[in-house]
Amino acid sequence: MAGRIQRYPLIAPLILALIGCAHAAPEAPAAKKPLRIETGENQTDPVRKSCKSAGPEIPPGETVSGVVRATYLVTADGKVTEVKVTGKGSAGALQAIQRFIAGCTYAPARRDGKPVAVRWRGELDFSSR
Repeated sequence: MAGRIQRYPLIAPLILALIGCAHAAPEAPAAKKPLRIETGENQTDPVRKSCKSAGPEIPPGETVSGVVRATYLVTADGKVTEVKVTGKGSAGALQAIQRFIAGCTYAPARRDGKPVAVRWRGELDFSSR
């Protein structure tokens, strides 16, 4: 084995890097790609530009687990409204997630080149927490 490592000096650092990546804890919950609820011909999807924070700030003492589902409206000017969140979590945790989603802005969806409002559904996975 030692001879192989000397012949291929990059194997050991590569193995250590892969092990480190496999055990690194995610800082934010994994988000699945949002799905458009309303569809239309010649329509592009909205693209998230920014959020006020890096992730939901769950208050101390509040809990959330598993997959949390959210539906929301991305308006024609890119603002998020009508956010509804469901999942296994305390009321305070679900409200924090709702505030996080409402604090995001999007480049709006376009239909025939004009900005349009679109309703979206997304999921956040808190299983690893």
